[in-house]
Amino acid sequence: MSRRRNEPLSLDLEALPSDVREVLEAMVLGREATLVRGHRELGVLSFRSAALEGTLLPGPRITSWRTRPVPEGVTVVATAMRLSPAVRQRLSDDFGPDHVVLDLHEAPDTTDVLLVHPVSPNLLGALRAQFPRARVVITEIDDEELGVSYTGPVTRLLDAGASAYLPPRPVSAIASMVRDALAGDGVPQLTAPERGEGEGRVIGQG
Repeated sequence: MSRRRNEPLSLDLEALPSDVREVLEAMVLGREATLVRGHRELGVLSFRSAALEGTLLPGPRITSWRTRPVPEGVTVVATAMRLSPAVRQRLSDDFGPDHVVLDLHEAPDTTDVLLVHPVSPNLLGALRAQFPRARVVITEIDDEELGVSYTGPVTRLLDAGASAYLPPRPVSAIASMVRDALAGDGVPQLTAPERGEGEGRVIGQG
């Protein structure tokens, strides 16, 4: 079936060749990509986030964090997802006054925590090299209210009907983990929302 002229275009990153996916993932993190045909440059591609734009509450310019020392006792959290200032401010408020949440490109190389959505191993390696001291935390975000959606293959499988995702374990542990997960007996897992109730996924104990 041919696509209607005004129908929005979309790409599934997981379905793309790895080299194309890595370029697009880098664009999501703020890089620009030059589009060429043969030896002719056609233009520059950039990424626009689906996150709602907002106004950052008054305070010091976060770009200054690259050039001034971080106050003692403050944990710097950098986000590799492209988020609006309003969303980063919400995250910062939730972390508390002893944390500051910065965009990847505004964070110092001494950043303590790096929040990353599911990306390719090569891109993750580049991020780890950029922030050698940071503990990297892979997280998915799905917030309809704030207009933010950074999901990965596990979420898509859960949306397609899977009941739960269990973290990798040896074969000897699989059967007991599945039994415990089905019984709800305290196994760390990612569970699917109740169908039709619109509840979010939870990471928890059973």
